[in-house]
Amino acid sequence: MAIKWTVSHPDRLITAVGEIPVKATEIVHCADEVVKAGLGTYRKLFDLTRLTTSLSQTDSRLAGARMMQHAYGHAFGPIAMVVSNEVVAESAKIFQAVSGADRQVQIFRDPYVARVWLDVMAPAGHISRAAAE
Repeated sequence: MAIKWTVSHPDRLITAVGEIPVKATEIVHCADEVVKAGLGTYRKLFDLTRLTTSLSQTDSRLAGARMMQHAYGHAFGPIAMVVSNEVVAESAKIFQAVSGADRQVQIFRDPYVARVWLDVMAPAGHISRAAAE
């Protein structure tokens, strides 16, 4: 799998790392598994710094649409996407626009700044514990 994710229940944080190459189906599968595990309210940090190529516009739109579908009418934690180049940032921007969650999805170049943003947007102590615990 091109996306490996871990969960920190004390921090209410999911950290997902994208490996080369990532396809939309893998992003969709990851999102589905997070929701299935009852972790939708958790904060999400997507580390895409290892990627050197972008998703196609179609794949970026598909992944964004699935995220919008999961978040629609449900509590859903913010997503910080960390990218290392403009090519991957463009895919992330398409995902952000299609997901309809401009305020809840932000793109960063620095993982530390991304984590600070998550801590400000949704402090761990204000997020309910996962149903899966």
